[in-house]
Amino acid sequence: MKARTVLWLLAGLLILAGLACSQAGEILTPAEATARAKAVEAQNQFTSDDSGAASGGAFVVGDTATLIGRSFLVNLYDAPGGRIAAGQERGTVIIILESTTYKNEPWYKIEAPTGEGWVSAANLEPVEEAVGEEGTTEGPQPGDEMYLAGKAFLVNFLDQPGGKIIAGQERGTAIIILQIAQHEGDTWYQIEAPTGQGWVPSENITTEAP
Repeated sequence: MKARTVLWLLAGLLILAGLACSQAGEILTPAEATARAKAVEAQNQFTSDDSGAASGGAFVVGDTATLIGRSFLVNLYDAPGGRIAAGQERGTVIIILESTTYKNEPWYKIEAPTGEGWVSAANLEPVEEAVGEEGTTEGPQPGDEMYLAGKAFLVNFLDQPGGKIIAGQERGTAIIILQIAQHEGDTWYQIEAPTGQGWVPSENITTEAP
C-alpha cells in the first residue's frame, strides 16, 4: 500500500512539472539563458529614436561639428563602443551622418577626411560661428551650400587661412561651409568639396550656381 501511494505521489509531481513547463513555454539550459540575457542587454544598450538625433544629443543629421579630445588623433570606431577603424586630427570639422544611443550616451556616425566612423558625443563640439560687431551672424554660415568662384579655372585650397596650397577644385563646384575664421582682416572659410577639405578666402565663395 505504501509503495502504491509513493508511486501516485511521484506521478502527480511529474504531471505538475509538465504543466509548469508548458505554461512557461520552454526550458533553457544555463548557456542558453546566459546568451539570451546578453542579447537583451545589448539591445537595451544600443537604441536609436526616429527623430534622427540621439537621446540627449546636441546634433542632428547634417550638422557640422568639430572633433575634440586630449590626444592629437581622435579615434573613429566601426560601431558605437566597437573597434577603432581610423583616426582623425583633433580640430577637424566633420559632418553628422547618423546618431544613436549606446550605454545611455549619444554617439554619432560622422564623415571626416579619413572616412566615416562613430564617435561619442564627448568628442564633438559645435562649430563656432562668425559674429558681427552687433552680435549678429553675417555671411555664409557652417552648413550652408555655396559655390566656388574665381578668375582661374581651379580654385586653390589652403591648409589654413593664408597657408599652403593643398588641393584645387574647379570653379563653380558646389561646396559646404564647415568653419569660418578671420585672418589679417579678411574672412576665410573652411569648406568641404569633392577633392576634400581646405580653406579659401571669401572672394572664392558665391551663392550663384554656375
